[in-house]
Amino acid sequence: MSISALLKRVQMFANLNNEELKQLAAICIKKHADAGELILEQNTTGTEMYIVAEGSVDVFVHGDDGIRNLVVLGKGQVIGEMALIDQGHRSASVRATKDGATLYLIESEKFYKLCEANNHIGFIVMRNLAVDIAFKLRHRNLTIA
Repeated sequence: MSISALLKRVQMFANLNNEELKQLAAICIKKHADAGELILEQNTTGTEMYIVAEGSVDVFVHGDDGIRNLVVLGKGQVIGEMALIDQGHRSASVRATKDGATLYLIESEKFYKLCEANNHIGFIVMRNLAVDIAFKLRHRNLTIA
């Protein structure tokens, strides 16, 4: 699967046209993570996000009661996307599952430069991120109540 075809599957990039997806693809860096390899570490700062291209990743948190697995993510799903908004601390750790994972990395600085050159990309991606965050907050509030 080409990087452009993968990007079309990513909800965060929904409503970008083919030319904009090509521009986004141009800043993606392909990476491979071996089985069990730590990709992101909870409570560290980050300046990049990743898109899972092949394989899967395990998202987990360290808490007072030990390690708690949250979700397994696969092709077309993203991790570390909050780094495009700020360079705050990572809320979870992520490692490649038993089969490893192929990922595409997007550095926030390169993404910001792309958005400065094409404001439409920035608007669409940030709107999609806001919708996703709103959904997650509402879902979390429903499970707490």
